[in-house]
Amino acid sequence: MHIKQPIRIIFALLAILFSVQLVNAISQGAVSGLGIYPRTLNGLAGIIFAPWIHHSWQHLLSNAAPLTVLAFITLQQGLKRFLLVYLFISIVAGSAVWVFAFDGYHAGASTMVFGLIAYILSNAIFSRNIFNLILAIIICFLYAGVIYSLTQFIPGVSWSSHFFGFTAGLIAGKVFNSTPQKYP
Repeated sequence: MHIKQPIRIIFALLAILFSVQLVNAISQGAVSGLGIYPRTLNGLAGIIFAPWIHHSWQHLLSNAAPLTVLAFITLQQGLKRFLLVYLFISIVAGSAVWVFAFDGYHAGASTMVFGLIAYILSNAIFSRNIFNLILAIIICFLYAGVIYSLTQFIPGVSWSSHFFGFTAGLIAGKVFNSTPQKYP
């Protein structure tokens, strides 16, 4: 894949995220109500919408940079793989949040950030490709703090979204690498 296509896709992704946040800010948080609210019928729609919704500009900005890097890395495997992984993480993690999380609106691209980190790590294990392994080591180094945050409960932060995003990413690495390759 040429470098231009992933960059265009990432700009489109960021444009959508920032547009949704602009509407949310103008509507004084009305869009946040489309996040996942566990075990409610209305909350089911959030399984698809939650990764696109942020409760504040700071919330969005904290997710934008890591999402950009991780999406770019995942897009190197092709747009089809990226879309499959993105949808898989959204649906699996979102469904688990809907079933198991505490009451309140869960939203944010951090589900995808945690999911893509785990996908890249899991992909390295199951693809058995040396380049993917080196990439996973770099990601572990860069995002060690993010991974470590899974051991902490922070008030106002959806630990469930992070945990289930990470778990869904690990599973996605296995699901989308059914034919392991050998290291050279």
